[in-house]
Amino acid sequence: MIRAILALILTLAFVGSGIDPASAEEPSPTASPTPTTSASPMPSPAPTTDPAPSEEPDCRGAADTRSAAQRNKPFRVCAVVVLSKHHRVTATYRPKLVTVSVPRNGISQVALQRVAATALKALFTRARKAGHKLVVRSAYRSFSTQKYLYRRDHRLTAPPGASEHQSGLAADLAVIRKGRLVRGYAFGTSAAGRWVRKHAAEFGFILRYPNHRAAITGIPYEPWHFRYVGRTAAAGVGKTKTKTLERYLKVSA
Repeated sequence: MIRAILALILTLAFVGSGIDPASAEEPSPTASPTPTTSASPMPSPAPTTDPAPSEEPDCRGAADTRSAAQRNKPFRVCAVVVLSKHHRVTATYRPKLVTVSVPRNGISQVALQRVAATALKALFTRARKAGHKLVVRSAYRSFSTQKYLYRRDHRLTAPPGASEHQSGLAADLAVIRKGRLVRGYAFGTSAAGRWVRKHAAEFGFILRYPNHRAAITGIPYEPWHFRYVGRTAAAGVGKTKTKTLERYLKVSA
């Protein structure tokens, strides 16, 4: 009964307002605005830096730890052969040799390791262009040959197994000047000797036993004896105060 009265009242209210009660709908809820989010800027990546190159360890100053059985091969420091009274080789050590076609005197052939042979030939070619006719007085010498020479002269000859000539990397030089052979200490004071000392490092050679350095090298001054060590080591030796291989490699004689 009460519901009917309420319905009648609502109908009369709509009729009085001119609105069709059948078309009346509940108002649609207003949609809440979608919150807008501003995109946060991407952080810039941290700049990458290349790692600093690590310095190579200094190979100099290595100790000769070869056993007696291992002395069939030479002691090496930074890949440079060190052959001396304190770093000897046995009679069985013989490097691979090639014959070098350069002028010689007093020997049947010039035999050296290939790398030294190539460098020596280039040195001779340049010296000839500079007006110096160099000759080789000695190159590779075997253990037995060194033993024979040592018996004859202990003062200027290294003991067998302690001579750089057995390495196939050393050569004793002289020069032919006005048809005469200039060798030994006279070669050291000659124009050719001075020229070789000045330019040897360009070809990887050094004057192995400089003057007044016997306390370091163990060998008295030999201005004729040149040793192939490679251009890098030759330049390094030249920068030392004593101009010796021992000081450059930080080893004993």
